[in-house]
Amino acid sequence: MPTIGVRKNARHAKPSKAAPTIAAAGLTASFAAVDIAAMAASASAASANDFAALRQCESGNNYRINTGNGYYGAYQFAQGTWSGLGYSGRPHLASPSTQDAAAAKLQARSGWGQWPACSRKLGLGSSSGGSSVSSTSSTISARTEVRASRTRTRSAAPAVVKPQVRVAVAPTTPPVFIGKPLTVADADRFRIGVRMWQGRMADRGWKIDVDGYFGPQSARVAKKFAAQRDLAQTGLSGEVNKVVWDAAWLLPVT
Repeated sequence: MPTIGVRKNARHAKPSKAAPTIAAAGLTASFAAVDIAAMAASASAASANDFAALRQCESGNNYRINTGNGYYGAYQFAQGTWSGLGYSGRPHLASPSTQDAAAAKLQARSGWGQWPACSRKLGLGSSSGGSSVSSTSSTISARTEVRASRTRTRSAAPAVVKPQVRVAVAPTTPPVFIGKPLTVADADRFRIGVRMWQGRMADRGWKIDVDGYFGPQSARVAKKFAAQRDLAQTGLSGEVNKVVWDAAWLLPVT
């Protein structure tokens, strides 16, 4: 599968907490509705180059990407985030200009933390520019905001722990496997193919991070899956070769 040379850093940055001083100041709904375009203009850190780098990290700059893991388009929007921004339909079916506008709107409202893994890798939001806008807007929407990329819902209410249930996934035609097996040798490189396979395994009920990096966790899942299904692994232990790749889509969940 194609590779993207992005160094792997820590993922899943914790969301910033709402500042009680702002809540006590009696902010009204009218303040929360301040024109996003004006706020974005003051956030000097949010440049076109920043968003281009973000797209490359999140999706390989692919506006049409839909790997089946619940995140869509160039900026990997969750459907709830997309709808919350006022857009209809699936994010990856929107035009590039619409996706760009939605990303700028979300960044102006809630900061680069909406893409925690890639923003940290790229150093977005690390400077002082635009921090006051992001901080204030994040505070306003902290109780209801859903991050765009591979994150949990922000909520003031305690999380309800639900039992994990394996979901039946019907066999389907696997995506094309392009030669190179997925192994821990590429643990520090983002690969679209890795994220596609991780998303499929997560759908099958395996506990696995869908982040595009084939680390020890992915290798353990691949090894266990191959052992359960008596699949041949001719190279590194825990690799995803064509046999293991195809089985993730062709074999039913039991």
